[in-house]
Amino acid sequence: MRGFFAITRVTLRQLLGGKRLILFGLLALLPPVVMWFSSANLAESSVSDAFNEAPIAIVFLIVLPVVALVLGAGSLGDERRDATLSFLLLRPLPRSLVAGAKLWSAWLATTGIVGTSAGLAAAVVGVRAGDWAYLVPVLVGVAVAALAYCSVFMLLGYFSSRAVLIGLVYVFIWENGISAASAALANVSLWRIGVSAYVGLAPGPISGIDDVLGSVAPGAGGAIAKALVIAALVIAATGSLLRRRDLT
Repeated sequence: MRGFFAITRVTLRQLLGGKRLILFGLLALLPPVVMWFSSANLAESSVSDAFNEAPIAIVFLIVLPVVALVLGAGSLGDERRDATLSFLLLRPLPRSLVAGAKLWSAWLATTGIVGTSAGLAAAVVGVRAGDWAYLVPVLVGVAVAALAYCSVFMLLGYFSSRAVLIGLVYVFIWENGISAASAALANVSLWRIGVSAYVGLAPGPISGIDDVLGSVAPGAGGAIAKALVIAALVIAATGSLLRRRDLT
């Protein structure tokens, strides 16, 4: 496990170095700022409804995909681009452990940044209306969706130097465009996995959520299981690719 944590420590330093953390921090401020100003003149009974509109949409449709895309794709993609992956693979570690450490690092960084963003937005509900019941559900939803996103984008980053561009096309054209127009395609949307976990834990009915989720059933247990299966498949696939790399 020392190798696992060593890779995690180095990867986190790589992912959050330079100007990335500052830019992500500014992006993460958007949901709580929007929530603060949009709820300024609302009655307490309407504050939670406001939270489930613009702030939740910004978190799951913009902040989370962008952060997960850059960090997930960069966890292995940066190593390939900088030609340092070969040095990492000189260590006598199981390749699935290397893949798991890379995914764990990207997930930790993404969940930390986006979870803070969503948590601050939910805290505004607590300050405005005294209702703190949305805090844990939104953190769970972010963590679940972050795992799914980071898994897929890590594998994409290994294969392509244009992973960020491809990921942006997937997120903003496919997920937020094509699949949003068809309930039958909702199951291939990663952010809906996180939203289904959030809805399954959040108090009370959320207006219009069936239109958002489409064919995805709300529920934290199912969402967590989906994200874990995606992560396990990606770790296995990435570990296999790294072992093949050893043979070439």
